[in-house]
Amino acid sequence: MKRNSIILLLALILIFSSSNISYASQDKTILILLDELSFEDIEKLFADDGFGIGFMNIKTRKPYGDESFYFSIATGRKVGIKSEDYRGLYKTTDGTIHVAGFQEMLKNLMGKNKRIKLDILGEKLKGKDISYIGDNSSAIIAADKDGNIESGEIEINYDIKWLEEKTDYHLAKSNVLVLSYDVEESDHRIELLKKYIRQYREHNILLIPKNVSSDMKYILNKNLAPVIYVDGNDKGLITSSSTKREGFITVEDLFVQLLHTNDMESPKSIGNFIHIEPEEGQFKLAQQLFKKTINLIWIASIFHGLVYFMQVYSAYYIYKNRKDKFEDLNLYNSFIIVNIFISLLMGLSSLHINIVLYLFINLLVTYIITVYMADKEINTIGLFATFTYGIILLGIFFYPELIYNSYIGFNNLFYGARYYGFNNGIMGVLLVSSIISYYFIKELMPNKFVDYMVCILFFLVNMVALSANYGANTGGFITSVALFLIMIYTNLLEENLSIYNIILLVFVGILIFGINMYFDYHSNEKSHAINFLVRIKTFGFGEFLDMFKVKARELLKLTLLPPFSIVIISQIISLKSLLKGDKSNLNRIGYTILLVSIIGFIINDTGMITFIYMIHYLISLLIYNRTTKPSNS
Repeated sequence: MKRNSIILLLALILIFSSSNISYASQDKTILILLDELSFEDIEKLFADDGFGIGFMNIKTRKPYGDESFYFSIATGRKVGIKSEDYRGLYKTTDGTIHVAGFQEMLKNLMGKNKRIKLDILGEKLKGKDISYIGDNSSAIIAADKDGNIESGEIEINYDIKWLEEKTDYHLAKSNVLVLSYDVEESDHRIELLKKYIRQYREHNILLIPKNVSSDMKYILNKNLAPVIYVDGNDKGLITSSSTKREGFITVEDLFVQLLHTNDMESPKSIGNFIHIEPEEGQFKLAQQLFKKTINLIWIASIFHGLVYFMQVYSAYYIYKNRKDKFEDLNLYNSFIIVNIFISLLMGLSSLHINIVLYLFINLLVTYIITVYMADKEINTIGLFATFTYGIILLGIFFYPELIYNSYIGFNNLFYGARYYGFNNGIMGVLLVSSIISYYFIKELMPNKFVDYMVCILFFLVNMVALSANYGANTGGFITSVALFLIMIYTNLLEENLSIYNIILLVFVGILIFGINMYFDYHSNEKSHAINFLVRIKTFGFGEFLDMFKVKARELLKLTLLPPFSIVIISQIISLKSLLKGDKSNLNRIGYTILLVSIIGFIINDTGMITFIYMIHYLISLLIYNRTTKPSNS
């Protein structure tokens, strides 16, 4: 009996020991860095195997290059490093790999961000937790703050036995292996990589290309590349809280993911860990997602171009005071306002897959509606601003893809600045359409009390729509708070600028912003805004200054560059000419739109787009008034 008990005890120990070994092996991660990865390569590598697929924008800060990409992964934030500072790899007598030039690169990086103390992945995983196989600057990812990696190889032999032998040896001593693997469009190397992945698929495997493959490098795509994540047999599209969109992750997520698999975290991190949203036929879904994204950027470029052209075209005839052209200009402006609504409505469809069919239906329906409205002498601007406001709220609260699938709400994933929430174009349209629609229905109000309630409701809803839980546009939220205060001042306080009213408005503004931040901070998925505030608390005021400089440079650069500079100048000319000698045309609604558009312009990095669309609606109103009330002209 005693002997049986001992045997049973030993058996249980063995079982639990085996379980622990198995569990630990699954926690190991192989990060495979490729020169490029195409859809054709993915199909050859995985066939019907379980894997997660998605896309990542590989753009970093200037100067662009491999070293900037590797340092961005190593620090968990997009940075720029001079490639010439990297001077190669060598092994010391004790087997440690040293990245020559690493400390100089890190020093230069810290110099650019001297107020910020960065975490380094290799330092966080220092010791036996990370190793490297490769022969290039990708070793930066595994290096500690001194540029050292305790375990690894500074060469790679494209032979399966050699790869398996070295992988087994280094994975036995570490939890993360960084493997640099150049495909070089070779079928042999793809087949070799396929065998390698199948051999180690019980581990977590990430395939990350450093370049966009030639067959995916369209005119408008220089940065969006496919990413593969193998996590057992899970199938689907990869995502993270950084993007909140199936099929997309960020460079910053890789840092967090590599720490996450080692039960570690960094309070300084910007990204979030990666997971797979279950989907069958994920490879085909990814191809469709890429095609739709390509088509959407073409659609966005075409229609934004149309809007911008109309601003310049209108400015010429307005400046020349060609009153005979105002009827036509009114029709063209109405066409654009109707088209914004139609584009949002078409966001419910999947017509973006066929760009020709999309353009045909969009333009035909817009033309028919615009001409019909003109024939019936209906106020197209007021009516369709109201429709647009309604459909935007419907989208943001119930079906965000409706907004993302429209040219006005499309987030340029190839540029990689924003993945979810309202961009600054749709934010501007939301605010200006709320102003116009409020005044459009104001005459229907039976008394002042109802008018006040509707006013408060309209502009409170704007703030909710742009808050962290929905539109997630911090600059837009601040702009909507400013609009709310303006409407309270002009409607409820009847433009009485007393000290008491000023204090009241400031207090209400601060209270609203504080409440939004409070609920954001205590939510399960914090927005970029609250994470930014947390980083300011962690790093100090330097984090704010760094972000401010980036945003300010972006705003200045884009504002001064065509087409934005040309459009803004054209709009200023139009406004000046329309208001020349008769400021009465710029009534309460006009002043409100103008003031809010200026606020939106100043506090957003792409605020010029907010300004352009809000001023388009304002110019459209002024021209409409000229055509319907010629006595005022």
